[in-house]
Amino acid sequence: KAYFQLGRSYQGMEDYLNAEENYQKSIVLDASNPNAFYNFATLRFLQRDYTRAIQYFTECIQLDDDNTNAYNDRGSAYRMNGNYTKALLDYETVVRKNPQLAFVLNNIGTTKSKMKDYSGAMAAFNRAISIDSKFHLAYNNRGIVQMHQKRLDDAIKDFEKALAIQSDYSPAASNISGIYFQKEAYEEAVKYADLAIKLNKQNASAYVNRGMAKEMLRNMNGACEDWFKARELGAELGRKYHSENCGN
Repeated sequence: KAYFQLGRSYQGMEDYLNAEENYQKSIVLDASNPNAFYNFATLRFLQRDYTRAIQYFTECIQLDDDNTNAYNDRGSAYRMNGNYTKALLDYETVVRKNPQLAFVLNNIGTTKSKMKDYSGAMAAFNRAISIDSKFHLAYNNRGIVQMHQKRLDDAIKDFEKALAIQSDYSPAASNISGIYFQKEAYEEAVKYADLAIKLNKQNASAYVNRGMAKEMLRNMNGACEDWFKARELGAELGRKYHSENCGN
């Protein structure tokens, strides 16, 4: 128990190396504590070691089959590994145990969207929103599905709702910018990209979108500056557009 509590303390300090060391010692001394396996798994997940995260979430579930967080988080690890079928199985297990968890329904919607099951994704997001009408992520994610289905005006409404609930949520503003670009309303696209960047200067997609809109407004210098910034932030589209239009 002491090693487990030390692990929790180090995890709270974001000292993952010492946290893992203490969780492992706790597990060696007492392999019957599901929380030690769960916390160790969350550390592996945070460090993007999804395969080992799955291993330890599974150990937790074997000890505590009612741990819905472990099922949900293992589902997310499967999703990050690209195993969408197993991710859905875990998320759906959680919903059977507790059908009122909006964030799990949101995860189901996100996974089905990745599988291009847009009608299934819409149904999941609708259920999430019916449970929690203030769930800004579900509105934003539903808006993305609406974009895929070419319902651009409905998508804008969802993104605006996400922003109304969470006024500093930069991705929603960036998504609105992208829609206005599709609608050839380039000034509006720049306006919302500006807002997205004001809310989060690290939003690479917003720089990409603003660059594309500036290009259409014949502002190539501004476009190249935005694409270069997006490239610096790791956006592949930023690298592509900058290389193709602005030189190396």
